[in-house]
Amino acid sequence: MEAEQRREEILMLLTNSAEPIVARALAEQFNVSRQVIVGDIALLRAAGQDIYSTPKGYMMRKAAAPGVTTQLVCVHSREETREELYTIVDTGCEVLDVIVEHPLYGMIRGDLNISSRLEADDFIERLNETDTSLLSTLTHGIHTHTIRAKDETTRDTLIAKLKEKGFIYE
Repeated sequence: MEAEQRREEILMLLTNSAEPIVARALAEQFNVSRQVIVGDIALLRAAGQDIYSTPKGYMMRKAAAPGVTTQLVCVHSREETREELYTIVDTGCEVLDVIVEHPLYGMIRGDLNISSRLEADDFIERLNETDTSLLSTLTHGIHTHTIRAKDETTRDTLIAKLKEKGFIYE
């Protein structure tokens, strides 16, 4: 299979999938290395495809879900990450991403799309398994989350709970 045909098939798989697809699975399906898939995704993005990475794999960006989207500036230690995520999802909100402002590179953003305790646990498990640093390590714990809530009341409830726990940076 030629590279262009493989990229077309990758795009079709991502377009038709409701769930993220990991690079390793795509690599196995097309009998190429994971790095080839990473390159294919980069080329598809450069061609204008709205593909994003999540901790669970690649997805096509879908139309925005209904609700209220807000950015909250937070601060906490690595050990408090699970509690922060649980507070957000237990309030009925979704953590769409994490953003840090790096002094050299500017804004660095990572897609999260965490909307349940199970997804929060998966994120923490991967964090611990890979022995990776959180993006907020670059900014002494300060980071921004884009949050989606079903309505303004839910958003306001979340903000109050995060403030109570000292997770809102003020």
